[in-house]
Amino acid sequence: MPEKPKLGEILITCGLITQEQLDIALKEQAQKGGYLGQILVNKGFVSSSDISRVLQQASPKIKQWDGLAKMLMIENIISQQQLDQAAAKSNLTKQPIDKTLIELGYVTEAVIASVLARYLDIPYVKLSDLEIDPKVAHLLPISLIRRYRMIPVRVEGNALFLAMSDPLDIDALEEVRLVSKYKIKQMVAAEKDILQAIEQHFNIQQMAKQMLSDLPSIESELEKEILTSGKAEIGAEEPPVARFLDSVIHEGIISRASDIHFEPQYPQMRMRYRIDGVLHDIMNIPKRIESAVISRIKILADMDITERRRPQDGHISLKYNNNEYDLRVSSFATIAGEKIVLRILDKSGMLVDLGGLGFSLDELNKFNSLISRNYGIILVTGPTGSGKTTTLYAALNQTDKITKNIITVEDPVEYKLEGINQAQVNPLAGITFATGLRSILRQDPNIIMVGEIRDLETAEIAIHAALTGHLVFSTLHTNDAPSAIARLIDMGIEPFLVASSLIGVLAQRLVKTICPECKEEYRPENAALEELGLKSSDRDYLFKRGKGCNYCFNSGYRGRTAVFEIMTASEKIRELIATRQSASKIKELAVEEGMHTLRQSAIEKVIAGISTPEEIKRVIFIQEE
Repeated sequence: MPEKPKLGEILITCGLITQEQLDIALKEQAQKGGYLGQILVNKGFVSSSDISRVLQQASPKIKQWDGLAKMLMIENIISQQQLDQAAAKSNLTKQPIDKTLIELGYVTEAVIASVLARYLDIPYVKLSDLEIDPKVAHLLPISLIRRYRMIPVRVEGNALFLAMSDPLDIDALEEVRLVSKYKIKQMVAAEKDILQAIEQHFNIQQMAKQMLSDLPSIESELEKEILTSGKAEIGAEEPPVARFLDSVIHEGIISRASDIHFEPQYPQMRMRYRIDGVLHDIMNIPKRIESAVISRIKILADMDITERRRPQDGHISLKYNNNEYDLRVSSFATIAGEKIVLRILDKSGMLVDLGGLGFSLDELNKFNSLISRNYGIILVTGPTGSGKTTTLYAALNQTDKITKNIITVEDPVEYKLEGINQAQVNPLAGITFATGLRSILRQDPNIIMVGEIRDLETAEIAIHAALTGHLVFSTLHTNDAPSAIARLIDMGIEPFLVASSLIGVLAQRLVKTICPECKEEYRPENAALEELGLKSSDRDYLFKRGKGCNYCFNSGYRGRTAVFEIMTASEKIRELIATRQSASKIKELAVEEGMHTLRQSAIEKVIAGISTPEEIKRVIFIQEE
């Protein structure tokens, strides 16, 4: 086993303490016990911030090369080749090597945690095997637990055993010691297990009750205080409603909510999160603070707080856990009051890799073939919220941004993409999709992305751009890929123009994926197989489903993936388009030529154990003949 660097040696090497000071601290540690770093701080030899800074610099090196990686090889957990591959990718992505090894599937978080524990001589704990007393879990504030990703496990005498993913975090240890007044005993646990334990003991409903109980009666003076505070970050001394709203937003981010709905009802305002495409009731907000909550949101979003009848749009930028978020705010007057919706956009978490969207290998090859063309129009279709923009962004991100001029016109620009010129629709300034697209054509573009084709004028300009040597991406709202052709012709585009310019249509939907923490296998009944068009005589099918756990709100699902239908415009399909054949005939020919329909792609996700028949029936509503 490689010799591990000691804290004292690191501090001496950095010139922060002397050998004599280290000897004094070690002697006291031997007599009284305790954490060496804290002893050094208590004696005034070094500050806690200096120790934290040094360990933050040294810890990644300790984990990456001097200890953890070598131990993984010594214990035959990974090979030298795997380590080299992970190191190469880590250098490119600037991601810690342990995270890269997990991402590549060479190790699990639990293995990393257990090896790290052995390397540091700190106990490893598998939290799923423990029953943590709720009173112990709540010994520390939730803000502290979430910030440092740790959770109290048990108390023995005056010692608090603390499960941590990073046991070398001096700031965390010092803050816990000051808050709890306990002597801290570190334990190492997998970060995923810690997060799951946090969700179990601090779920949204519990937090909602706590947040509401902290709110006093709202008086006029408090409302004035709320309206004068425009901060959107945690940590400042804020009025109660401001702290309440901060907590609601941050809990929404932690819960992976895409939207937060504030809905005036009688007798209370309802607050809901949309998670994985489904709305969840979180809490009822008392009427007495409804106007104060709405006013606070409007102030943060730079909206007119005196206007309560006209719909308004606003924007909030904030940071949480070192990630940047954009919140798109929309207000709408109902008979019960103003309804507010916050759309949460994670700037750092935007998925821009086609391989991670849910394409099968065959589908990915087909789509890559389409986007590698030099000219023509590619359409992505589906209902609102089906992931069309994400797919377009991923496609644009894969194009050559060095030698090609790429310009977009969007409504709105949801994420900023490096190396791409993005413009936003602004009707007040006279910038619509049509006028923006017309201006783009004078900017010598190679690739154009139009957020949506809504009218004949936009469609005509996009078609003519595709015919004059530009690669054009856009979206339409249709049920399947062949229907996009009928939609363009209904708008007034001549069929021969559609046939000449179209190179492919991709239809897509988002389906929920089975929760990995409570996934189980089962053998489906024959009736369920027949409903999916499968025969039990063909093979012994084993499906998967989620039992429901704290990790997935007892829903059995966590996360979403896309299912696709890709229709390429072959010569035969072009002939059908030019002669105004129906969408059903075009679809029939596309299937003959190898197109997998949305339904077929979704069924493949069920067979692969990614989603369930119930979810497929909920989302894929197209009936096939």
